Order: sequence, then structure tokens, then C-alpha cells
Amino acid sequence: MRLPDWFRSLPTQSALGIILPIVLVTFGVIAGGLFAYQQMVTWLVIDRDRQLATMIAANVTETINGYAGVLEALASNVDLQSPVASLRNNALAGAAATLEIFNAGVMLVDKDGKAVTTEPFVVAGWSDSKMLGQDYFQALRQEQHTLVSSVLIDPHNGENLIIIGAPLRDQDKKFAGALLGGVYLRDAELGAAVKKLTIGDQGFAYLVDRRGHVIFHPEASKIGEDYSNRYFVDRVIAGETGGTLWTGALGERMVEGYAPVPNAGWGLIVVEPWDAVIAPVQTYSTQLTLTGLGAIAMITFLLWYGVRRITNPVRRLAEETNRLAAGDTVHPVALGGILEIDILGRAFNRMAAQIASYRAGLRRYLGAMTKSQEDERRRLARELHDETTQSLLAITRRLELFQAVETDPERLQQLKELQTMLVETLRGVRQISRDLRPLILEDLGLVPALEMLVRTAREPNGAHLDVNLEVSGAPVSLRAEQELSLYRITQEALTNVRKHAHATEVRVNLTFEKSALRLIVADNGEGFKVPGALTELAQRGSFGLMGIQERVWAMEGSLSVESGQGQGTQLLVTMPLENHSVEAMLS
Repeated sequence: MRLPDWFRSLPTQSALGIILPIVLVTFGVIAGGLFAYQQMVTWLVIDRDRQLATMIAANVTETINGYAGVLEALASNVDLQSPVASLRNNALAGAAATLEIFNAGVMLVDKDGKAVTTEPFVVAGWSDSKMLGQDYFQALRQEQHTLVSSVLIDPHNGENLIIIGAPLRDQDKKFAGALLGGVYLRDAELGAAVKKLTIGDQGFAYLVDRRGHVIFHPEASKIGEDYSNRYFVDRVIAGETGGTLWTGALGERMVEGYAPVPNAGWGLIVVEPWDAVIAPVQTYSTQLTLTGLGAIAMITFLLWYGVRRITNPVRRLAEETNRLAAGDTVHPVALGGILEIDILGRAFNRMAAQIASYRAGLRRYLGAMTKSQEDERRRLARELHDETTQSLLAITRRLELFQAVETDPERLQQLKELQTMLVETLRGVRQISRDLRPLILEDLGLVPALEMLVRTAREPNGAHLDVNLEVSGAPVSLRAEQELSLYRITQEALTNVRKHAHATEVRVNLTFEKSALRLIVADNGEGFKVPGALTELAQRGSFGLMGIQERVWAMEGSLSVESGQGQGTQLLVTMPLENHSVEAMLS
């Protein structure tokens, strides 16, 4: 399959082979840079939130350690283990100022979890230690260090609270009970750092307990909600630190950083909406994209300009070469500044000058040959007219005399037939004489001669051929050789139509323009495939168009032939009315 010429052209191939790969590579670099930049920004944001979570988790741990330290210091007081209630109460009363941080109250329980103090530090809501559950006391017995409970709900006021328990040990270091401190989450200092943390316009942090329930949240309504279904919550409760890009149930994308609170078994999560994070990046990405597109456009333009600097001179060379091959007048090719193309252009100009010189000599030769042919035709026409025609007329007169005295009917008939043959021969000789020397052209000019030629061509040998002549423009005076050449070209064209075209209509147009004369001979015949060069017709034995082309060259004109199978034929001859030699153009 042959590809279209435009696809195989040098600009297209340069665009496909040079410009397109560079543009694609540039686009790939920009796209890869944008992707890498966004990945880096994502990683930095996740890492920043992870570090924030770690920092706030450490702050929460420090606060919890502060609560635990108060209880542990008080739990070391031996009076708390005294069977005398007043001693226990006095010990608690002595630490009242310190115990104010436990806004839900303080309770002393024995080893079975039964409350052993009632006033003044017990808050009625959770005075029933059973609400803590056996698992909590079992952990206190086994671990024998301060433990933090999960989020509990005070049955009296519905408030969320946590219990921090410090174990009591007897003289044998055995578990003897526990000192419990209650903290209401709503007003506790425990979540102050979490509540104060702001990340951008929409970022925040929250705490979850070991069950995945929210302990602290900027929105109070979220406290106590179950977040255990979020896949990163179980990781932070398990003690992992990290970050992720998470998509919520409604499709919102969130950056999550998380870190554990070790002593409590909690987890701290820092949350930041992805859209809020990426907004500044998007602005930069847009600017980078626009800059990249501008760079691509600039690169494309510069490459295309460079390719055009090469292809334009090459295209002009190709066009002028085709004109030179067609026999048209060519102009010197302008040099473009590229060394190799300049060398090619200078070589072409030298070749064109040499061909122009050769064609000028050929025109002079053709002119001389044509003049010699026309002189020979005039001589032959004169001999036919002066000798052959007169001899035939003399023979005709003698036959008329013989007919006048002949009485034998048979011989008389033979003489009449002979006379008819002589008359036809005389008419043919006169027609040959007129064709060899068109006297009407010498006497009346080109237009009347063409009119006579058209009338003669309308009914050759009895075959009807509709031939019409149209003359437009203001006729101008032509040289005798120009008129003769145009007459012979028209004569040869009509002869070709009559012999080969099998046409029914022929149109002859003669147009006088300001600087040129145009002759068109067009028919509606069978047509033919026009070769790339008319010299190919000569190789096939067809010399009619070659003769026309030689006459056109001799006049420094141009010839164009358009035809196709079943489409008729049009012959266009353009002759300049002002002579400009090719040598002058190329000098």
C-alpha cells in the first residue's frame, strides 16, 4: 500500500521522527516530574502527620503519667491500707489539693474491688466498682502497675470518663487493693493537647481507646463513637506508628497519621483532608503544567522552524526542478544559509543556466529548422501551383477538346471519367498547396486563417465534426513566425483530433491577454493517458505532440496537455507577447 505524498513528505517525516519524539519525551518528563512531585508531597504530608501524631501521643502519655504519678505517690502511703477508716480518710484529705485533677473523684478499693472509702472523694456515679469489670481488677492484680481503663459512661449523668488505677501493695508486696481516680473526658486536661492541635484550616486530631472508641475529638458529639472499623485503628491500638492516605465511606480522601499511647493502650490519629493538603500543590502543578506546555510549544515551534529552514529550500529546489524538467522558465534558487543546501542550490543554478543555454540554442536551431521547412513548403507550393497545377489544367483542356470531337459513346464515357479524376487531382493539389503555404495567413492574418482552418476541418471526408472558434481579448500584432507557429499548432491539433480522438465536438479558443496569448484546443473524444514527458510519445512513434512542443519552445512559450481515458483532451499553449530570454533571467 502506497502512503500518501503528504505523509511521505520531509516536513511530516521530520515531525514524526524528530519533533514528535522530543515532544513526547518532554511531556513524559513533565508528567513524570508532576507525578514524582505529588508522590513526594503525599509522602511528606503523611510523614508530617505521623510525626505530629507521635509528638501529641507523647504529650498525652506524659499527661497520663502525671495522673498515674499522683496516684502512685499517694498509694505508697501506708495509712491507705489501715483498717481504720479515719486514717484512710485523713490520708486522702491530706492530698486533696493534688487529687483535684481527678474531676470525677477518687475511690479506694480493697483487693476484691470493694469500695472502702465513701467521703469526701467518692463520686456517686461510679462508686459501684463493679462497673469497671472484673477484667480491669484482674489486670491490676497481675500487672501490679498503674492501668487506664477504657471509656466508661457514668450511669447517673451519662458523662464519658476514664478510670486510672494505682495498685496498693502490702508489706509482702502483694496486691492489697487499688487507688482509683476518675477523669471526665469533657473537662479533663488529658485531651488539651489534642483539642488545641490544628493542622491547616481543616486538620485535627483525636484519641481512641483500646477498643477503638473515641476518647477525645474536636467535635464533642464524636466522643464515644466506635471507630474500630477503620483499618488503621487496629494498627495504632496494636502499637504501630505510621500514616496512610485513606478514603472514607462518602469518597472523601483523608491523610491519616497515627501513633500509640503506650501506657494506656490508646491510639492518637491526626487527620487532614487531602483536598486541603493538595490545594497549594495543585496551584504549583497547574503552573508547572502550563510552563511545561509552554516549553513544549516553544520546542515544537523551534524544531518546526528549523525543519522548515531545511524543507523550504528543498521544496523550492524540487519545484524548480519539475519546472525545469517540464521545459518552463526557471528562476535562480535563493540560498538559505545552510551549507549543504547552498551547495545544492548553486549546483542547480549552474545546471539550470546550462540547460537554459542549451534550450536557447535548441530554440534557434528549431527556429532555423522551422524556417527551412517553411521555405521548402513554399517552394513546393510554388512548384505545385506554377507547374503541376498548370500541367493538370492543360491536360484538362485537352480532354475537353477530345470530348468535343469524340463520337464513340464508350470512349466518351472513359474521357469523362478521366476528366473527373483530373479535377479531383487538381483540387487535391490545390489543397496541398494551400496547406503548404497558407496564403490567407500572409494576406489577412492569424484570426481569418484560423477561421478558414476551422471551416475546412468541420467536414473532413464526409465525417461531421463540430468545430468552433472563439476569439477573446484585443488582437495584437504578432511576428510572422509567431502567427505561422500558432497556425501550424492548431492545424496539427485538429489533425490529431480527426485521426485519433473520435470526437464530435472541438473547441478552439484564442485569448489575447496583456502579456501573453493563450491557445486552447479541447475535444470530447476518447482521451489518453498523458505521460510524464512528451518525449515518451516519440518513443511510441507518435510525433504530433512532439512537433507542437518544438514549435512552442521555439516561441519561448509553454505547453500543457490534460487528458484521460474517456475524458477528452485539452491542449493549452501559452506564448509570451514580450520576449524575455532564459539567459537574461538566469544571468
